[in-house]
Amino acid sequence: MSDQEIISIETYCSYYNIEQGFIQSLEEYGLIIIRYQESGAFIQKEDVPQLERFSRMYYELNINVEGIDALRNLLEKIKNLQNEKEALKARLKIYE
Repeated sequence: MSDQEIISIETYCSYYNIEQGFIQSLEEYGLIIIRYQESGAFIQKEDVPQLERFSRMYYELNINVEGIDALRNLLEKIKNLQNEKEALKARLKIYE
């Protein structure tokens, strides 16, 4: 893993003005993965958009971490149902 693929949690929290404890709470609920190295704790660059979404839910909408977890699960189920619907529509076109 190169240094360009990871971002220090300390740097991320300082830049976005959020608490490190919030990120640790997200990890405890399995919402993000924190990588630990000798020089500190890091997140992968590809996880930043999702972390930004969670931060907005928490700080702007006042949704607690448990609520964020529930919303993430519901949104994932909706996405899966939409994909299933599209697949079924494609199958039905065969019979038209």
